[in-house]
Amino acid sequence: MNLNNTPFMAWSLVGFSLCLLVPGTAQVQKYLGNTGVALYMPIAFSALLISYRSLLPRFLTRVTEKDAVWLAAITYVALIAVFAIVYPIADSGIVGGGSDRDDAIDVSTNALIRGRYPYYAKSYQGYPTHVLPGSLFLAIPFVLLGKSAYQNFLWLPVFFVVTKRYLGNWRLALPLLWAMLLLSPSVLHELVVGGDLISNSVYVLVFMLFMVNSVPDPNQSGWKKWLAAVLLGVGLSSRANFILLLPLVFSTLVQRAGWKSAIKYTAVTCVTLGGVTIPFFLYDPPGFFPFNALGIIAQFKPMLPFAGAVLPLLGGIIAVALSLRRMDSDDLVLLKSSAIVQAFLVVSAVALYTIHAGSLDLSRMGYGLLFLFFGGLACWVDLVPKVTMAAPANATGVPVHQIGIDSELRPMSQE
Repeated sequence: MNLNNTPFMAWSLVGFSLCLLVPGTAQVQKYLGNTGVALYMPIAFSALLISYRSLLPRFLTRVTEKDAVWLAAITYVALIAVFAIVYPIADSGIVGGGSDRDDAIDVSTNALIRGRYPYYAKSYQGYPTHVLPGSLFLAIPFVLLGKSAYQNFLWLPVFFVVTKRYLGNWRLALPLLWAMLLLSPSVLHELVVGGDLISNSVYVLVFMLFMVNSVPDPNQSGWKKWLAAVLLGVGLSSRANFILLLPLVFSTLVQRAGWKSAIKYTAVTCVTLGGVTIPFFLYDPPGFFPFNALGIIAQFKPMLPFAGAVLPLLGGIIAVALSLRRMDSDDLVLLKSSAIVQAFLVVSAVALYTIHAGSLDLSRMGYGLLFLFFGGLACWVDLVPKVTMAAPANATGVPVHQIGIDSELRPMSQE
């Protein structure tokens, strides 16, 4: 990576900003209107730019690894405290209207645990869940603990650990977590209302990286490769939009492990995906709400005929086109391509809702969390090396760029 490539770093900063700030516009517009959005974007970008150029180098020179771990723990405890206070209020709908996505998952998962068809169960607002069965299976442990909302407090730390593995130390991972929490209101909103978008995104990201790095590794046990493929299949059976990531995963495996292994383990993922999803569809096709929810797009037929098929098809074409690129050993091309595919679907939906409403409607932009973690991680890994070269020393007196960023930037890669 050429650290002196200023245009490259500028594009990475722009990409990071878009991944972070665009999803947050949903909450900003909800409470502050379009004027708030117009102010939020430049102010938040300026804060991000100042933090990256000035505050981050100072942070790296003054904070040790031990300090970063303690700060992460304090952040985590603070989030739990905020959740404990705000979640009951938000869930009641007294402030902000609340969300019934967590309740829909709770009642559907409870029905699944009891051996009942989960898509007959309805939330307090009268709607069944629109997530696929994989999301319900992965929510079971948390529903047994009391609430599916708790799963965010597992998968957000998991994302933090994955970030650390890419960057080599906790001090470089912590600012990414803080940036997401402080500059993207939709992240904190999703946490306090108990939504599933954070968990969905992170476990698909983790399972995908587990698979593309385990399968090509000759030192990995065979059962781990099978486990990775099965877990990804279950993860993809959480939301239909994630299925479009399959061409990217397949291409990465072909380039790293060859056609035979790519076909074998991608087939395992597809069989798992089908095995988890299809039985629920066949049991009652009209009652399988995740597919029926696509009918909501029917309102856009006057603007875009066959909208329910056109958008996924275009998303698939984009995914296939991106899969033809050379995948690097750092997984960054894979992550960025995944973010682009998910962003296309979200932005297209927002555009349709805006045209239909006759005014700017960013209410669905909160689904940008589905691309935030993919794109945010990839762009941050691009940005961090330059700022570490600018920081003279850490709290122990060792130059930051000698900590091992270059050597530890690819801990999950086998090349």
